[in-house]
Amino acid sequence: MKTLLFMLLCIASQCTLGFAAVVETPAGCPSSLFPLNLAVFGQSCFQFNFEKSDWEVARNRCLNDGGDLIQIRTEPLQRFLERLLGLQKTEKTGFWIGATDKDIESKWEWVTGEKNMTYSYWQDGQGTKAGKHSPDADLDDCALMRVDYDFKWYDVPCRNKYLTYSYICQFALNGSQISSGNTNSRYMSVMAVTVVAIAKLIAL
Repeated sequence: MKTLLFMLLCIASQCTLGFAAVVETPAGCPSSLFPLNLAVFGQSCFQFNFEKSDWEVARNRCLNDGGDLIQIRTEPLQRFLERLLGLQKTEKTGFWIGATDKDIESKWEWVTGEKNMTYSYWQDGQGTKAGKHSPDADLDDCALMRVDYDFKWYDVPCRNKYLTYSYICQFALNGSQISSGNTNSRYMSVMAVTVVAIAKLIAL
């Protein structure tokens, strides 16, 4: 059994309580990252970004910071994200993840280049030409993890001004290769919400 220390912090302009908190970047995350909204799982550090954008812009922002969009390669990581993001109320629709089928329609791969996805969590009918948001299913080339549909994955157009969402960046932890396959995990998270509290949660 693992203990997750979860710190809920307010955005300064929205604070109503007279508390202050000193937040440090979780051990192993790049020191250049702003310490809010970070989590460590396995051998990776994750940054949760609530500034809405299309998939292309989201990925470029991750790359500019030295990471990439998240690759959810295992069920333990998927379940971790569900537990963690189920606590936040800022993003009610979805988060961009680093999967695309731009090269070959319906053949999804991670942005880091792996040609075979050994794990996926598509909603029924998604990830194929049958699941589409655009009139032409061939344009639905990027993956979105839907908060409002049990965190299932959906295929969505990569660039559309009406389809902008939050996103998750992934960074190598302590110089290791970017990976989320290590189930012997440890994590600490700091998520931005509108109240100040510290809660101790028991992870599964």
